[in-house]
Amino acid sequence: MNTRIARHQRGFSLIVVLVLLIVMSILGIAVLRSSAMQERMSANMRDRSLAMQAGESALRFAQDQVLGVAADGWDKKVPVVADCAATSICPPDRPPFDVVWRQAPTLTTGGVQTTSEYWIQYLGTGPGYKGSCDTIPQSIDCQSPMFRITVRSPAGINTAGRAVVTLQSTIASRIPTPGT
Repeated sequence: MNTRIARHQRGFSLIVVLVLLIVMSILGIAVLRSSAMQERMSANMRDRSLAMQAGESALRFAQDQVLGVAADGWDKKVPVVADCAATSICPPDRPPFDVVWRQAPTLTTGGVQTTSEYWIQYLGTGPGYKGSCDTIPQSIDCQSPMFRITVRSPAGINTAGRAVVTLQSTIASRIPTPGT
């Protein structure tokens, strides 16, 4: 009688093992998909971080350019369209779709080279901060030229479209306008 029961149980244990094998395979596939998704997310985070670092570097470079060109006479004149192509200092009414992007120096971070682009827009004059504007009480007509810098930076030279960061900053020149 025991041999009869044993024969029936052999087939049942095979079915149980096959069901467990299928369940384990589904769990393994789910874990693989999850780890692949996490790897893509971490790569995107890395790309965004590299693009942000390169963008901040280009923004600092462009700020130094603005502060340097103010000494070249930008405190005394309003730029025209020709200046945009020649010096990257654009007039206030320059349409954003017709911008001449200038390249910032190449930045190497974590073994990845990134070349960012920037353009500078003259905004007019605003409250002065340096020079004769440092006197107390400050003159009511103390004004300095103001500029808006727009930077766009990819994650790397060969990673077009993976991560692009755009930054903007508005700064006032250190040189007050004439008559202040």
